[in-house]
Formats: sequence, C-alpha cells, structure tokens
Amino acid sequence: MAKQSAFILTTAIFLLVIVPGVSLAQDGTILTSLEDQIKSAAKSWETTISNAAQSLFWILAGIEFGIAAVWLAVQAAALEAWVSELVRRIMFVGLFAFILTNGPQFAQAVVDSLFQIGAGGGSASPANVFNSGINVASIMSKNVQFGLLADNGLAIASVIAMVVVVICFSLVAAIFVAVMVEMYVGLLAGIIMLGLGGLSHTKDFAIRYLVYAFSVGMKLLGLVMIARIGSQILIGLANSAKPDDEFIATLTIAGISVVIFMVAMYVPQILQGVVQGASVSNGMEVIRHGTQTSTFAAGTAIGSAQMAAGAKVAYETARNDGSSRGQAAAQAAMAPFAALSSAAADKLSGAPHAGNASALGLANHKLRQSLPNKPTGGSSPKSS
Repeated sequence: MAKQSAFILTTAIFLLVIVPGVSLAQDGTILTSLEDQIKSAAKSWETTISNAAQSLFWILAGIEFGIAAVWLAVQAAALEAWVSELVRRIMFVGLFAFILTNGPQFAQAVVDSLFQIGAGGGSASPANVFNSGINVASIMSKNVQFGLLADNGLAIASVIAMVVVVICFSLVAAIFVAVMVEMYVGLLAGIIMLGLGGLSHTKDFAIRYLVYAFSVGMKLLGLVMIARIGSQILIGLANSAKPDDEFIATLTIAGISVVIFMVAMYVPQILQGVVQGASVSNGMEVIRHGTQTSTFAAGTAIGSAQMAAGAKVAYETARNDGSSRGQAAAQAAMAPFAALSSAAADKLSGAPHAGNASALGLANHKLRQSLPNKPTGGSSPKSS
C-alpha cells in the first residue's frame, strides 16, 4: 500500500513538472496579477503622502524665511541685503516647490526609461521570467523517457535539471517582484522626503530621493538584462543540444541556471550601491560573489551528475527486483530527493557527520548507502 501511494505521488509530481502544456506556461500570470495589486494598493496612498509632504514643505519654508529674517535683523543689514536675501530664498523655495510638485512623475519617468532600456524595446516582467524557466523545462522534458532501451541516466538527469531550472527562475522572478515592490513603495513613500526640501538644512534629503529613483532604475535595468540574456542562453542551449551531448548539456543548463540566479541576486544590488555612492571595496565584492557563484554552480553540476548516476542504479536495481517500469522510474526519481531531504535534515539539526560536508555531498553519500549496488565515488561525504 505504501509503495502504491509513493508511486501515485511521484506520478503526480511528474505530471506537474514534466508534461508541457499551455496551462502551465500561463502560471506566470499570477505574478502579473500580484504586481498589479501591489501597484494599485501603493497608488491609493499617493494623495495622503503628497498632502503630508506639501504641509511639511511649507512649514519648513516658513521656518527658512523666519531664520533668514532673524539673521538679517541681528546683523542690522541694509535694505539691499534684505532684498537680495529675499530673492535668494524665494528662488530656493520655488525650485524645491517645483521638485515637490513634479518630482514623483520625473522619478517614475527615469525608472521607466531605464526599465525599457533593459528590456531592449520588448516586454519584461516577473511572469515572463517565470515562463522562461517553464519553457526551458518543457524543452528538456523531451529527454525524459524511461525504459529498457531508453537512456535512464539522461532521463533522471533531465528531471533533476528541470527542477533546478524551474526553482532558479522562480527565485529570479521573486527577486524581480521584490524589486518592483521596492520601486512602487520606495518611490511613493519617498515623496515625504521631497517635503524636506523647504529648509536649506534638510534639502539634501529631497535630492537623495531623485538619486534613489535613478538607483532603483539601474537596479531594474541590470535585473532585466540578466533575466533576458540568461533565458535566451538557456533556451538556445536546450534547443541546440546534440544527441551525443545531451547529458552534458543538461547538466550545463542546470549549472548556468544557478549562475543566473546568483548573478541576479548580487549584481543589481551592486549597481544600485554604486549609484548611491556605496563602497564596493574596489571591485573585490564583485570578485568574491563571482567566485562563490562559479563554485556553487560547479558543485551543483557535479552533485547533480552524481545523484543522476545513483538514481540510474536505483532504477536498475528496482527492475532487477521485479518492479514494473513505472514503479522502477518512481523509485529512481524518489531516491535522490529522499537522500537530499535526509541530508538537509542532518544539516539543519547539526549532525556531527554533516559539519564539513555540503548538502549535495551528504545526499550522494546517503544515496550510495541506500543502494545494494553502490556506484563508485568513495564512502564518505565530500563537499560538492
């Protein structure tokens, strides 16, 4: 009974992940709906925040004129000094009043322009990023064929790579949503900073609002470019893979998808920090993140290959024990994920044997131990 339940559960997972279809490709519209709802909710606060900013601005402007008048009175200034100071203060207040009135529209125009530059004249959204991952997984699903005459190792590697691609692009889409939320909420809540432009001592806060708008635009520009270029590269690799190189191409796609996720997580933040004047340690921060990204991607590709080999052995063992093709495929697919789940539990619980091993290395060790015919590769978990 337990085997039948596991087989049914695995079959359901296969149908959700492997089978391509139009309805699956449309799931990204949920992100578009979420983005629209956040935009509408943020827009409803615009009037309230704008009124508060205007009230703050004119209060500070009155204080500005009062301070100037007291200072001139203490100095017993002549009429010419009073007139020149009055003209200077009027020009100052008028300039920042103009920024207060038109600053939000100008900031939004800057962000939209940089966003369109990153999109290359096309369309870009979290839904498009998510659907790109689904499209790559759909192309790779053609390699998922189990049977005596089929390449079961390639099929299992394709399933693992598909899961990695979908997860990575889902995370990139989540980063995209987070940046869009930051743009809507940040530009809206930052309007109150424009109200601080009424006083010469606090005018820098109003200027920072415009700098922030440009930095958010640069962050979106970098993220959109990374997402579009990455999706085009992966789709090209998936379509151009030769029959003799499909296994390597599958692992390459999985590794590159991890690279895209890591780059999308760090590079836009670095661009934003550069615009805002934050230090990036003379480029060493970029080098450090790039090294971490390449190491993690290489470990993911190697670990995925080892888990695919172990899953292939699990399939052959199940077939030798008399299981049907479907049951053997289910057991082969569940074995790596069961090992990975157990490894993750050991890492979270702080098990002594899991201290110096990566999650993938520990999962491969557990997978080898669970198989009667263990694939070669050592007897202790190693970092992948």
